[in-house]
Amino acid sequence: MLRKITVILIWISLLGYLLVSFSFVNEKKDAIVLHDIKVKIKDSIDSGFVSNKDVEKIVKKQYPDWEGNSVYAINKEILEEKINQVPYVKKSEVYSSLTGNLVVEIHQRNPIVRVLHGRGYYIDEEGKKMPLSRKFTSRVLVVSGAVNEQLIKEELFDLVKFITNDEFWRSQITQIYVTSGKEYILVPRVGAHKIELGRIDNYQKKFKKLYALYTDGFTKTGWNKYKRINLKYENQVVCTKKN
Repeated sequence: MLRKITVILIWISLLGYLLVSFSFVNEKKDAIVLHDIKVKIKDSIDSGFVSNKDVEKIVKKQYPDWEGNSVYAINKEILEEKINQVPYVKKSEVYSSLTGNLVVEIHQRNPIVRVLHGRGYYIDEEGKKMPLSRKFTSRVLVVSGAVNEQLIKEELFDLVKFITNDEFWRSQITQIYVTSGKEYILVPRVGAHKIELGRIDNYQKKFKKLYALYTDGFTKTGWNKYKRINLKYENQVVCTKKN
């Protein structure tokens, strides 16, 4: 019985200590005022769509009297929603430090293809559209020709992901051209030839044939001997030589 009472008293003491500690921390946090904005763009080395000044501008527009105010004067959830409306932002996180900094962490969207249709736009790895930026140009695969949103959704996006997710093809293929008949022509980084992939059917099998040509055939004949490589046929690769 005595042991049981001792355990209960220990738990009561511990609970009291925690309540006092939380109260002390909250009182201390109430006393903290903001004096600086710290922006951390996690992937700034890879992309430059969003700058520190862009984020600071949003904060100051939403809360013009932020400086010298309590940390509780900033609704962090609302500010995150506002920042996330920027089309280049994938995710933001806002929090305050005990030293009086309002910290904003930014994760940018990652474009994998640039579509040259109309004014042009990017598509990120999640399939979402991103407008082009005046400040930064992402070096990604380029798509042009008879491109529309339905084609992108139904088949083109899968082809783009296949190329960009493969280290070899990502380094080799720089552009995709789509004909009015929904056939695909690939433009490589090395060599003066064009690759006629044909329609999207069995495209992975076609890339296997192309890989064999690149890693075996071209090592013997060279990269600049042909002007066209046709992968449309089932069991063969047709190469047209330059005149």
